[in-house]
Amino acid sequence: MRYICLLSLVVLFSCKGIESSSEKEGDNIAFQTLITASQSNIEKPQQTIISSQKQLQQVFSEINKTRKPGIPIPEINFNDKVVVFINMGQSSTGGYSVEVESIKKINDEIVVFVGGDSPEPNDNVTMVITTPFTMVKLNKQKLPIVFKPSKTE
Repeated sequence: MRYICLLSLVVLFSCKGIESSSEKEGDNIAFQTLITASQSNIEKPQQTIISSQKQLQQVFSEINKTRKPGIPIPEINFNDKVVVFINMGQSSTGGYSVEVESIKKINDEIVVFVGGDSPEPNDNVTMVITTPFTMVKLNKQKLPIVFKPSKTE
């Protein structure tokens, strides 16, 4: 009888549960920041999902329009990755930034929480037009990707 109990326990603890490859509700989704800078050379705000090397090259052709030498275009395996590009648009001074603070699965969406900084009225900032942007890569997602402002406390 002891052997049956012992064998049952060994079998029970050696079995793995069913593992899910998708994230659980509210789970953070890992991402890697590729670049964050103050000059995208793109005047209008945009939030874009880039899913091909050709699209990435088009964005970098704008980013590198006034740079000599330009920023190298990262090689991304778009079979299993996507790139999120967030451009703040044109600002009249320095002191602005944009960043991805977190990415989470919420309900039936992948939510990219976007944050950043803005200068205070009396801050000492550079007097130059800026177009802040950030670019991150993450695993390709089956659910739609949406953008929301991060929660400020």
